[in-house]
Amino acid sequence: MNFSRYFKKKNDSKVKNFSKLEIFEKVSDEELIEVSGRNFSSNLRQKRVIAGLTQKELGKLIYSSKQAVCNWEHGRREPSLELVQEMANVFKCSIDDLLKDSENIN
Repeated sequence: MNFSRYFKKKNDSKVKNFSKLEIFEKVSDEELIEVSGRNFSSNLRQKRVIAGLTQKELGKLIYSSKQAVCNWEHGRREPSLELVQEMANVFKCSIDDLLKDSENIN
């Protein structure tokens, strides 16, 4: 996904700097998670294993199922940003740490 389309300046003279933010607010959870591609899946698994949690245990902590966690780790489904925030809280990291492209995260 290319975010440049969300940050192009509008030609309307009445539109102020807030136009970029207004457009960005319309971006869906799925579009934001797509930015990281498959990185979220591998980062989630790595964070979960480092934390010593099973998929079932993580699911219980964020009020979700083992199958949902499995689907996220395999890239078959994408969680809502609210769930990503819950996972970040569990792992004591930022949302960026879960979404970013990184070969070695802690």
